Amino acid sequence: MATQTQRKEQAAPPVLPPAAVPAIIPVAPTPVSLGTLQAATPGALVTGASELAGELANIIQRQGLAVALQGRQYVKCEGWTTLGVMLGCVAREVATTEQDGIYTATVEMIRMADGACISRASAECGAPDEKDRYGNPIWSSRPRYARRSMAQTRATAKACRLAFSWIMALAGYQPTPAEEMDAETDPAPTQPAPPARISVSQHKLLEAQIRDYGLDRERVKSWVEKAWGVAHLPDLTPDQFERLLIKLDAWAAAEYAKAEAAARELAEMEPSDCPF
Repeated sequence: MATQTQRKEQAAPPVLPPAAVPAIIPVAPTPVSLGTLQAATPGALVTGASELAGELANIIQRQGLAVALQGRQYVKCEGWTTLGVMLGCVAREVATTEQDGIYTATVEMIRMADGACISRASAECGAPDEKDRYGNPIWSSRPRYARRSMAQTRATAKACRLAFSWIMALAGYQPTPAEEMDAETDPAPTQPAPPARISVSQHKLLEAQIRDYGLDRERVKSWVEKAWGVAHLPDLTPDQFERLLIKLDAWAAAEYAKAEAAARELAEMEPSDCPF
């Protein structure tokens, strides 16, 4: 029988000579290409994406391509497709189908440089259970073309989101398209309609200006009626009120200039020419 020492020697793995040990060869990182955004390292990719996100944020803010919801900003489809074009990608409709009034659209994001599909998404519109927070249907009662178009819009924004949501987040916006938040979006606050007529204080100011400038009130009223069809000064709109104040200033300046010219002419008259 083999001793314990002999069994250990038999079980020990063979020691390879130095020449048989595989060498470790460092491999350079593969460059990353995301449309027009290209980088050799992850850090460079994030730096380039951050610069692009800054430009994107300026466009979204300047063109009003985002909507506010509960204190957060959600970008519309136009903002998402703008990001896609900035990266050299465009949306392409694959198919749009309809069943029981519900439209389902499929859209791909295509890289313009080589036609490769980098993202694909589908979305629907028109389901009767798609309601706002008050229980009212949002899309099921709308025309067919509107439901079809919204399905395509949602699919386009979603395809962009699947590929570029991280860049949108770098721009400071939510990574969910605004079209996907329709059911949760608060109705736009109604702005109070501007008053149809000027206030009592504005009318008093107008009368005081006419009196202080020494203008003929009846002539002012006659001009207002001819210009705007308003027979009484209290019936002026706020916009007409502002414009009339400017007119009063101009008329007063013209009357003052005429008075000064008459005074100079009178002062320059010879004593024999004086009619008095």
